[in-house]
Amino acid sequence: MKRSVVGLTVAGVLLLGGYASTTFANDEGTNSINTKVESFMKGFKGMMGFGHKGMNSEDLLDKAKGLGIETSGKDAETLMPEIQEALIKQQAEELGIKTADKDLDTLAQEVQLAHLQKKAKALDIKTAGKDAQTLKQEIRLAELKKKAEQLGVTTVDKDVETLRQDIRQAEINKKAKELGITTEGKDLTTLTQEVYTATIKKEAGDLGISIEGKEINEIAQEVYKAKVKADAKEYNITIDGKTIQQLAQEVMEKKLVKLAKDLGISATDKTTQELIMEINEKDSAKLEALLGDNNFGMHGMGKGGRGMGGFGHRGGGHGGDMHQGGSEMGTMSMMGL
Repeated sequence: MKRSVVGLTVAGVLLLGGYASTTFANDEGTNSINTKVESFMKGFKGMMGFGHKGMNSEDLLDKAKGLGIETSGKDAETLMPEIQEALIKQQAEELGIKTADKDLDTLAQEVQLAHLQKKAKALDIKTAGKDAQTLKQEIRLAELKKKAEQLGVTTVDKDVETLRQDIRQAEINKKAKELGITTEGKDLTTLTQEVYTATIKKEAGDLGISIEGKEINEIAQEVYKAKVKADAKEYNITIDGKTIQQLAQEVMEKKLVKLAKDLGISATDKTTQELIMEINEKDSAKLEALLGDNNFGMHGMGKGGRGMGGFGHRGGGHGGDMHQGGSEMGTMSMMGL
């Protein structure tokens, strides 16, 4: 597997996959992993994270050379469009799409549509005469219904937004029950807060982390770091000189390679993003389970504005490790609650 061409750009769906204390989706992320992947791969042209400030030059050069692109005398701004074009054409050829006499925008749209059609067919959705937007909506609804049925939530006469809310409520209620928290008379916000707090404290206890005199967000940070380091040890990843974000990336890449192997997918010469797309197409449920079904890192720390080392940026991004300035609601959004 090649190193990711964008470093931690993929952190939007990766970081904390497997580290989240819960599997609750936020208001934007209750749909399946397919929607989460799509959310940071807006259109096909943006899917490789081009233009991301945290891109590592070594990764960029490796990717260019792997695609047969001459790199001598070219800066990042010159190379990125060339890599982008080569990747889109590569995907098009793999999908049997003709590339001759087509501009990049047209080709990117055709590639995106082909991927959506493939996903739709796997869900028994008819694709004839449907554009990308229509297919996205139908795929989203089909996956929400599948999730709802697993939770015992009725889907009759419900639109996407209603299903999202009902699924969110059902997941929170389920977790509350597991934690022995009563749900009676509590609104979703209150219950979510209680579930979040109880879950963090429970995991801290399991990890031997003291909670005495600490705010819940501080405990959550310690839990996160402990889990990343434990996984790094399990995968024989050295922690020397690395930030927690870099460790989390390496751990997730190891887990993705293992999952790909289990699914019969080769990881050779593929970036993290390319591997995610292949796994997603073959078994989105297993990818969802691996990533933890959350949007950790995608919007910083969410509503509270509490950032965590600028996830999405190599080397710790904004503020190095963790920067403050928000409320518990931000961390709740981070955890997917």
